[in-house]
Amino acid sequence: MPERIYTRKDSLTENLHGIQVPDPYRWLEGDPDSSELRSWLTKQADRSSRYFKSIPIRNTLRDEFKKIFDRDSISIPTPRQGKYFYEKRKANEDMAVLYVKEGMDGTARVLINPNTLSPDKTTVLSDWDASRDGKFLVYALSQSGNDRNELRVMDVESGKDIDEAVPDSLYPEINTWNLDGTGFWYSCRDPRISESEARLHRRIFFHRLGTPIKEDTLVWGEDFPKDCLFWVRLSSDGRYLAGVAYGREEGKEWTEIYAKDLRQEQDFILVVKRIPGSLFYSGRIHRDRLYVLTNHDAPKWKLMATDIASALGGKPQFADVLPEVEDVLENCVPVGDKLFATYLHDVHTVMREYALDGRLVREIPLPTLGTAGGFSLEEEGDELFYVFSSFVYPPTVYRLDLRTGETEVVEKLRATFDTSKIETKQVWYESKDGTKVPMFVVHRKGIKQDGTNPCLLYGYGGFNVDLSPSYMSTTVPFIERDGVFAIANLRGGGEFGKEWHEAGMRKNKQNVFDDFIAGAEYLISEKYTSSARLAVMGGSNGGLLVAATLVQRPDLVGAAVCRVPVTDMLRYHLLHGDEGVHWIPEYGDPDDPDMFRYLLSYSPYHNVKDGEQYPAILITTSDGDDRVHPFHSYKLAARLEEANTSDKPILMRVETKAGHSGAAAISRSIEEDADVWSFIFDQLGMIESQA
Repeated sequence: MPERIYTRKDSLTENLHGIQVPDPYRWLEGDPDSSELRSWLTKQADRSSRYFKSIPIRNTLRDEFKKIFDRDSISIPTPRQGKYFYEKRKANEDMAVLYVKEGMDGTARVLINPNTLSPDKTTVLSDWDASRDGKFLVYALSQSGNDRNELRVMDVESGKDIDEAVPDSLYPEINTWNLDGTGFWYSCRDPRISESEARLHRRIFFHRLGTPIKEDTLVWGEDFPKDCLFWVRLSSDGRYLAGVAYGREEGKEWTEIYAKDLRQEQDFILVVKRIPGSLFYSGRIHRDRLYVLTNHDAPKWKLMATDIASALGGKPQFADVLPEVEDVLENCVPVGDKLFATYLHDVHTVMREYALDGRLVREIPLPTLGTAGGFSLEEEGDELFYVFSSFVYPPTVYRLDLRTGETEVVEKLRATFDTSKIETKQVWYESKDGTKVPMFVVHRKGIKQDGTNPCLLYGYGGFNVDLSPSYMSTTVPFIERDGVFAIANLRGGGEFGKEWHEAGMRKNKQNVFDDFIAGAEYLISEKYTSSARLAVMGGSNGGLLVAATLVQRPDLVGAAVCRVPVTDMLRYHLLHGDEGVHWIPEYGDPDDPDMFRYLLSYSPYHNVKDGEQYPAILITTSDGDDRVHPFHSYKLAARLEEANTSDKPILMRVETKAGHSGAAAISRSIEEDADVWSFIFDQLGMIESQA
């Protein structure tokens, strides 16, 4: 039997909507600095560390990951009137450095080097935006790599900070600069509101350079419910401000579009009113037209537009610019007299150029089936930057010259393995209710489908997120040892538009788990692998997916990696509730009696069964995660260990001074990758096969 850790079990039971619900490990939600909790976490860490160190291949994998990441990488450049801002991580660095240069061929100059900001390299550059003239930079720093950022302002020429910072206690987020670079808009918690609701009561403020933060102007948001979110975007000519408000009503999400003429003393004018269950986004104002992306009466999204004058006059006259088609419209941006759009066709990107009136000009050729996006531009500029990648095609930054129509490579990430030996294919399988679900399968060319291959199935299935092909270099050591890597495109994601997303929301959430289970069964039935040699992995909402799969079908897999998971579906909206309340449109409201019963029916923590034989499970989290509270991991780990009767380990790994995405420093993330993959190798019997 594996080493066990005693966890205090309380007799706490609550009557919730007439049902007695035990919560014996509620105390793990408590003070993270309490001696009891710290002692429990130390024991968990010590046990996991001993396990990882005992795996013979662990250090070999770590060295292979070091080689994989031993290459330079670069972000998409951001052009600003002849200056180019970009991030680059050199092979010997832990984190990317922010640079600026004059012209594409100019000499690069360091602006912010996160590698020098803290001795333990836990301070992270999490966001930044340069003014339109490139003279100033507003940037966000997180002290622990979490969502709590401090905003600072830098003079680009001198590289020195100016003005006082917007404190991280307000959870500020950068929005946009004004036209002349004298100030910027940002969103944050209203400073007049208590920190007990640190991430609610958000407003839009304007900061004018050279003035105290306490004098920043409250621009918008005061008359909305406390859980609303806001964004603003400046028009290409600097005259108008477009705003998006996001909220929920009766469990459904909504957005509204507003606009404001900055040359006049007026409030924001409502342009598109809320329709619960429908979304309106973008709000770009370009050449006196307001462009809006929506899924209202267009499940696969469309682009519509109105002239800004009629919108501000209270009588917008919207017309479709890019009507709904069979493919999902993911993004669209105006540049000069052109529109560039990306569509998702069978879970890979199609990129097209249009005239501003929606006439198709051409399809932009892409290297292979993969994912393109990340548009970077000046709205009246003559160039467009984007990035492309696929499972075996390294991330490549392209520059499209709008004058000539020609595309050139700015930077291509160097592959540190032989991509010609790897094969990718898309398969379709049938879920429990007969729905056809796509899945990508990646493996070394020439493997035999005899049921003996180790296999890892990855999934997410929620929040309208699509899992299109992307470069996943950490899977290389696994694939090179005849491992099969599969990604299932489950309902709840955004792969096929609004209907596909809604088929995995709220009371349809079980469809997501059924899709994932069916994907695992397909891999077994097609003899890619067997149950004993199959592992599953997912993070955040994908961690919920994995945890729910484990409690519903513990016999299905040999191992599971459950990363930063949501596992207590009755209390997800309460702790870090400032964040969790925004998930109610996706999961449903536990305070609603009817929805409560559905959530209870699949909530992983509440459905662990005593005496069950569970597979090997590794749960990972971060002690500074302020998006998904680590208590979800703590409570699930304790409950699984209490109930499990198999000889398989239930392990938990906690990254310290890190946020939802784990450690920012490459050296630390490599250690985590080595632990996670050595666990997979060990539990799928891959170490013996390498002997």
